[in-house]
Amino acid sequence: MRITYLNLVFKSPKSLVYLLFLATSISYSQQLTLKEAHSLLLSENGEISASNFELKAVNEEHKATKSLYLPKVGASGSYLRLDEDIKVDLNPQRNMIGGLLQISNPALVLGDWNVTLQEKYLGFATADLDMVLFAGGKINAVNKASEIKYQLAETHHHLKEEELTVKLINYYFKLKLAEEALKLREEVYQTVLLHNQKATKFFENGIIPEVETLNAKVALSNAKRELLAAKKDVSLALTAIQNLIGTTNFKTVSSAFIQPTILEPLADFEEDMLSENKQLKTIQQNYKLAKVGVKVENSEYFPKVALKGKYVLWKDNLPLVDTKWFAGIGIKWELFDGFKREHQIKASKFKVAQVEQLNKQAKLNLLTYTEKLYNTLQKELEQYESLTADQALAEKLRYMRMRAFEEGTGTLLEVVDATLKLTEIKLYKIKALCQYNITYGELMVQLGKTATFLNQI
Repeated sequence: MRITYLNLVFKSPKSLVYLLFLATSISYSQQLTLKEAHSLLLSENGEISASNFELKAVNEEHKATKSLYLPKVGASGSYLRLDEDIKVDLNPQRNMIGGLLQISNPALVLGDWNVTLQEKYLGFATADLDMVLFAGGKINAVNKASEIKYQLAETHHHLKEEELTVKLINYYFKLKLAEEALKLREEVYQTVLLHNQKATKFFENGIIPEVETLNAKVALSNAKRELLAAKKDVSLALTAIQNLIGTTNFKTVSSAFIQPTILEPLADFEEDMLSENKQLKTIQQNYKLAKVGVKVENSEYFPKVALKGKYVLWKDNLPLVDTKWFAGIGIKWELFDGFKREHQIKASKFKVAQVEQLNKQAKLNLLTYTEKLYNTLQKELEQYESLTADQALAEKLRYMRMRAFEEGTGTLLEVVDATLKLTEIKLYKIKALCQYNITYGELMVQLGKTATFLNQI
């Protein structure tokens, strides 16, 4: 933590406390640990946010599927106008009866028998109830399928988080590598600049020939060019990680590399990979979903039984409808559908077989993938240890070249070559360290141990 001290006159102790707090906050905002970067990734990245909304949508769809267990209650109503009243003219029958009864004027005695059964204006409103009582197990199967789909959506969401976490680890340590490389290039530049100044003085005093100063100037130009390139690498790596996590409120990363160590046996990692990997769990969930699909298709062989009911809430001009409610049970059974069900069941069974084969191949691919990561870690560990030994020799060689040059028995070119050789070894060492951390982080994420890895960092 760095605090910038300002030459200010404070009117009260509270002002000093506030400015110290502000300076501390500014300092913290300039650096970012990998754990902080991961938290920002989960909260700010657009792809993860979109995946989270998709998960919420699937969850609501899963809740909606549960409504199949419950009755459907609704209300309906209509108000109609017919083209004319519905009437029945019974006057001929009246006249016939009048004749039988020897009535001389049936119309006067018996009246008009032209009866209106329904006026042209009518209306009604009802409350409706529908509830499926039996569907051959389809409702249970559909709800189970919906639950598995939600679990799949959760797994896909975690896979997206893991995918971007692996990318974050890669970007983070690439930025760390670029920063370490920049420090080395700055050291080389300052060292070569110092040697260039010494060579110029030695030449002016007639100790070394002019060609040595020319070598020093060429080396200084090369060192400056490499330094400028290293600065651009840092800027590009910084932009990449800022875009990934969705914030620019930092300028450097502060988490250190994990030092390479001897790993557990490969078999332990392979066992964890087969039990914890999210890709494999996705295939296993798809297998369960395919099995449920067979049950859904089998349910089509059974009849569908439902409870239905209506209650008349209001009516107008409906003299023929005198009941207030009715209820009953309905059944529908499709006995033949042109062999559609048989083919759909076979298709569902083929999907089950397909997922079984995918699961088998996925396990083999995961074992190969785990071995690849493991071997990469072993290789980078060996490279790191070998380069550590080479670095000690290169540092000794540079020291001897510098002493020889200062004593006049060596050339500046030999000093620069020894310096560049040491820098090259350091760069290779940092690259091996970076690749080890990236690969180790990827392995831990795929094993479902992201939190463990971040805590190690």
